Amino acid sequence: MTIKISREVKVGLLAALCLFLLYFGFRFLKGVNIFNPIHSYSGRFVEMNGLVEQAPVYVRGFKVGQVESISYDFTQDTAFTVVVSLNSDIIVPQGSSMRLVPDGLLGGMAVEVVVPAGKDLAELPAHSELPTSVKPTLVDELKGSMLASVDSALCSIRELVDNVNGQLEGDRLKAILANADAMVASLKVSSARLEVLMKNDIPVVMRQVDSILVDVKKLSANASKADIEALVARADSTIANVNALVETVNSTDGTVGMLLHDNSLYHNVNGTIQTADSLMQDIREQPNSLIWGKKKKKK
Repeated sequence: MTIKISREVKVGLLAALCLFLLYFGFRFLKGVNIFNPIHSYSGRFVEMNGLVEQAPVYVRGFKVGQVESISYDFTQDTAFTVVVSLNSDIIVPQGSSMRLVPDGLLGGMAVEVVVPAGKDLAELPAHSELPTSVKPTLVDELKGSMLASVDSALCSIRELVDNVNGQLEGDRLKAILANADAMVASLKVSSARLEVLMKNDIPVVMRQVDSILVDVKKLSANASKADIEALVARADSTIANVNALVETVNSTDGTVGMLLHDNSLYHNVNGTIQTADSLMQDIREQPNSLIWGKKKKKK
């Protein structure tokens, strides 16, 4: 016995299959793992900062799911409710929280599930609501540091302006302007004196310097014209005479040379001295012999 299926039933079954494929295909294209069970958790935020659905969900930097949906109710302070879907093998213990964090340098946002460290922590049931927080982006941190720098610069500028205003209050500005006028007047007088000096005194000094230079040139010319050659010739002649005198003294031909080189004069003088000494001894011993021509007999 064959069962006949009407055309209407076939069309209905085909439409149901198409709807099934469309639903799961759409969820698959959205990134939902339709073959593995998931756990959902939610959190409330005041602002989204650019968070969108299908944004990644991380646990300690590891992707464990994605943002399933974002709903909002602007009558509440925490207007946005974010539902995240996590893989079923991810255990979310009690004390966990949900944090909105920047994702990359292009300004994208992601969700991070902050899991506390420790063992034997009770697991949160699915669909639980987690406390939330927001991590500042790099732009926010730069804004904070820049604002701090700008505030510091503005404070310095305010102090400078206050000091200037304090200096310019009352009669101080008049005194400053009066001192400036006096300085300008003094500079004018000094400039006039310098101009007179350049016109009158400097030319006289320059003429005197030119005269001194002329005298120096004349003195140099006279020194260059001096008879240096005659002086040199006279010195050479004197040296030649001295050399001739030395040669004559060294020679045995002259009297001085004979006196220096012949020792007979020494012997003669020595003999004469001995004779004179003997004569003086005789005179001391027998003075009468020189007067009477007699010698005293020796006993």
